[in-house]
Amino acid sequence: MDEQLNLAPCGFFVLNKDLEIIEMNETLRTVLKLEHTVHFQDLLTLPSRVYFQTYFLPTISIHHQVREMYLNFKVEGHTIPVLVNVNERNGVYEGIVVKINTRNEYEAQMLAARKNAERIQKETDLANAKLLALLEDVERKQRELELLNTELEKLAAHDELTGLYNRRVFQKELALAVQRVQAKELPGFSLAILDIDHFKKVNDIYGHAIGDKVLVELTHKMRTMIEKPHLLARIGGEEFTIILYEPDPHKAVALVEKLREHVAVSPWESIAATISLGITPFREDDNANSLFTRADDALYESKRNGRDRVTYL
Repeated sequence: MDEQLNLAPCGFFVLNKDLEIIEMNETLRTVLKLEHTVHFQDLLTLPSRVYFQTYFLPTISIHHQVREMYLNFKVEGHTIPVLVNVNERNGVYEGIVVKINTRNEYEAQMLAARKNAERIQKETDLANAKLLALLEDVERKQRELELLNTELEKLAAHDELTGLYNRRVFQKELALAVQRVQAKELPGFSLAILDIDHFKKVNDIYGHAIGDKVLVELTHKMRTMIEKPHLLARIGGEEFTIILYEPDPHKAVALVEKLREHVAVSPWESIAATISLGITPFREDDNANSLFTRADDALYESKRNGRDRVTYL
């Protein structure tokens, strides 16, 4: 503290948020006859302490300043009437103290201050109630937004009819699987593409509503046979893909062969159907496009050779 402030003709003090005096100038220290710092309220007479507790905290929390606060310090059995101004700054309260000789209006000031504090408290309670209602409304809308976002994410990632992942997710997952193999994070995988044999005839003869039932029932059969971590997706019409996270190509082929057989021999509630599949493993020089093209070629090889079969390329 510089010399001018230390010896100013008024007292200067700094309070922390717990209302403890953490700094004061020599003028105030001399008036209060203090050898060490104390809690500010411990320096006050009982009426002043009540007044300070009632008025100071509500006022400074709202206005960040207190003006012309009349208090009585108790010093060695005597009272010293003072006028106090305080500003809140940088997380502390900075104030000045000026001694006054008379306090004829002390009781009136206390009463007015108490009424003012009560008014401020009522206004604060009302504002807090409005704020609480607003926060509850915001939280409710936030929950609604989160649910809506979750639903939108689900719709954006899944085929509406079957509930399987859609083409966008499949392409993303295929590219990621390729990257993981290239980075030695994944030992290998295979890609299978399948579609329903003669599905156009099903739609033409029985209608698209029955065709949709066939797609949904096929999805259920696929989910029965192909479990996580393998990824099923519908990429359009009657065409589906399976990313098989199985490093052994022969085991991957055996798995899709079991799927083909299950579809062919298990009972159908709608219209019985068979599927053709093409499968190929990831190879060292592959990328997502070359892998997909080879699996697609394998699928059409199955179709050319009579359908209801698995072709490995």
